[in-house]
Amino acid sequence: MDNPNHTKLNLGEVKEKLTSFIERVKKIKLKKPDFFKGNNDTDNKLKTTYLKIALTVVMLIAIVALGITGYRAYEASLMAYDVYLGDEKIGTVREQDSVLAIMDSLQQELSRTYDIDVVLNEDVRFEETKAKDDLITHNDDLRKTIKDKVGFLVYGYVLIVNGEEVGALKTKEEIEDIINRIKEPYENNLEDNEIKEVKIVEDVKIEKKKMPLYKIGNGEALYNHLLTNSEEIRTHTVEVGESLWTIAKFYGLSVDDLIAANPDKKPERLQIGDEIKLVVPKPVLTVATVSEIEYTEKIKYETEIEYSDKMYKTEKKTKVAGATGEKRVLANEIRHNGILVEREIIEEEILKEPVTEVVVRGTKEPPKTVATGTFLMPTRGTISSRYGMRRGRMHYGIDIAAKTGTPIYAADGGKVVYAGYKGNYGYLVEIDHGNGFKTRYAHCSKILVKVGDKVYKGQHIANVGNTGRSTGSHLHFEVLKNGKNQNPANYVR
Repeated sequence: MDNPNHTKLNLGEVKEKLTSFIERVKKIKLKKPDFFKGNNDTDNKLKTTYLKIALTVVMLIAIVALGITGYRAYEASLMAYDVYLGDEKIGTVREQDSVLAIMDSLQQELSRTYDIDVVLNEDVRFEETKAKDDLITHNDDLRKTIKDKVGFLVYGYVLIVNGEEVGALKTKEEIEDIINRIKEPYENNLEDNEIKEVKIVEDVKIEKKKMPLYKIGNGEALYNHLLTNSEEIRTHTVEVGESLWTIAKFYGLSVDDLIAANPDKKPERLQIGDEIKLVVPKPVLTVATVSEIEYTEKIKYETEIEYSDKMYKTEKKTKVAGATGEKRVLANEIRHNGILVEREIIEEEILKEPVTEVVVRGTKEPPKTVATGTFLMPTRGTISSRYGMRRGRMHYGIDIAAKTGTPIYAADGGKVVYAGYKGNYGYLVEIDHGNGFKTRYAHCSKILVKVGDKVYKGQHIANVGNTGRSTGSHLHFEVLKNGKNQNPANYVR
């Protein structure tokens, strides 16, 4: 290594100084002592002596200068650089550029191999040193060592959704194509002018980053991940006419999935208003569509109540029939992945005004003989035969087995319209409840009322017997609505 305090000499400088010194010596005119004056021989001898001394000095200077120059040339020939990858020494070279060229060549080779931008993740550094030629590392050996030891990263493009990295691909264009594929099914309707806008709801960014090669994913895998990343639980309220099959079809689910998600619900017994759990795929990206739609909507009518002291509390009648109105609606319909989430009303026009319904309710306390609208169990006993087909024939009531003489009570208030013996019924009591319902009490052993009597709910009207076509002591009980038999089990409490 050079010392900045060393005098820097070379042969040109020595030659120049020597020539200058000789010329000065030649011009010297020595002043002779008085006793030598006039002696030319002595003068010439002195000049010759000085010249010899000068030449000797110059020769010495030249020899020293040549020695210094030779040493410096030798020192320069030993100049080298130790090469380090991180903290590990991997070789010694004369030129730094040769190592940088190897690194650049390896980077290009890796880029071609993996068809992606590559960046070597080990920094090369150099330290000055001195080394003879036999200690210099050959370029081929150095290249092999670097290739074996150096690690590398690649440049990829990361898809970031709401601040979270969800996948990486080689190019930005690949990710953009996947997003366009997800939007495509919704954009197809744009040609029909049904959809005004298609957009991604989430905050989506694509950023270029250095990463290990294994993090670069497959485009198809990323597409499927964005569509079905996780599951979400939603609920659906059952409406008129709906079943698990229609609900499953609407949401693109299977009936089996709905049954599994709702173990507390029996598919054949769904009721209006029941809440059904939906386990639906929740995509990473939400495609929002905005459509302008026009539709006609019913307007519900209001109901007003009037009161009359001429009617019983159990009575009511419609004074003015209500009628629904109608309006035309223009709205923006917003859907997320095809599911309606909001309607923004743009314009409404009333086509038909609704008619308010007026209902009159009574305020007068009813007598006990007025029907309440509900039925009690007419006697105590065991149900021995139910409503429906029996031995090839229709059985129109329920049979309640009880001992002969067990009291029979009116199921509700009303008027007795039959009391007597009637063929297969035996002794029969029939009550008209005045609200479209009638009840029959058959096979009685004794009747305690007569036609025209008004009876109240729970009044003792007859006793259990075994008259008529009967195989044992029991009460045959029927319920009729507007003249048609009904299943009594649906009415008695």
